[in-house]
Amino acid sequence: MSNSPEAPSCALPPHLASWRSLVTRSIAAWDNLATTDQTIYKNTGIPRSILKECRTLDNFLKKSGDLLSFWFFQQRSAFMSQKHMKKWSRNELNDYILFPASPGFVSRSDCFFVSHFWQTQEDPDPDGEYLRLHQAEFEPQAWSYIWVDWTCMPQNPRLPREQVYFNRCLRTMSGIIRNCGFAYFYPPFKPRLWILYEITEYALTCSGKIAITPDIKLFLQHIDEMVTTSVQATLVKHVLLRRLDFNVYRIRKIMDNITWLKTLLMGRGIDSLNSHINNCEARSIRIIYSAHTKQSPPSLTSSQSTYPD
Repeated sequence: MSNSPEAPSCALPPHLASWRSLVTRSIAAWDNLATTDQTIYKNTGIPRSILKECRTLDNFLKKSGDLLSFWFFQQRSAFMSQKHMKKWSRNELNDYILFPASPGFVSRSDCFFVSHFWQTQEDPDPDGEYLRLHQAEFEPQAWSYIWVDWTCMPQNPRLPREQVYFNRCLRTMSGIIRNCGFAYFYPPFKPRLWILYEITEYALTCSGKIAITPDIKLFLQHIDEMVTTSVQATLVKHVLLRRLDFNVYRIRKIMDNITWLKTLLMGRGIDSLNSHINNCEARSIRIIYSAHTKQSPPSLTSSQSTYPD
């Protein structure tokens, strides 16, 4: 029998191993991303350095956005194999890639953004009905990554560090919508402010036009109304404000701060639009969110779903 001491194990704890795997996988994927605009310079050095300095997921969640924001995107294989839309989980990091919120990384050649209703407060698609529709639609198409709020942002109940990341992700969501392909399957029409925002963000910044399908037709008509009348008049007319059940002061605050919609409708150039949204969208989104949850801005601590209807 050998009396030599047993060699210590060098294996990393599972949570550290999965985090390091995510970092390595993400950095390796960046060079393979399609760049539709060859004039865009994709700088991988800075995001690589920032990501490698984050030794744990919690360290990343707290720091993300200090110098550069990052987005969780679910990999195609994970999305296509699931039976229900997965809720974001720190225990499912193998499903993801991290993309820098920087030019040249997220593109419509590689990525989809999924716009969806919330069927319940606890789960946007509890029966997997809309997931199956998307899977059937995506199956024949060439793409690699997908962003769904339920899957790609920490959900309630959130740890404080997860809340920090969630807030920052909300502030940069317009960049995801503008740079991804836009996917949707909506139920029979109901007035939803977040859905109108997502469609408007995409429709008025994309180079082509959204195909007019029955489930999006009314939302597109409301965008046209905002162009010809005003944002406020359209939201009030279609019960997008009245259904929230809050006082006149809150309504005025929302009308004063929905600048992302107003800016889109003013027909500004994309560079000007991006600059304007970066300066004001944090305040705007917090005001909108607080009106939904009946909490005072800028707190984002609702126990309801990420985008309550």
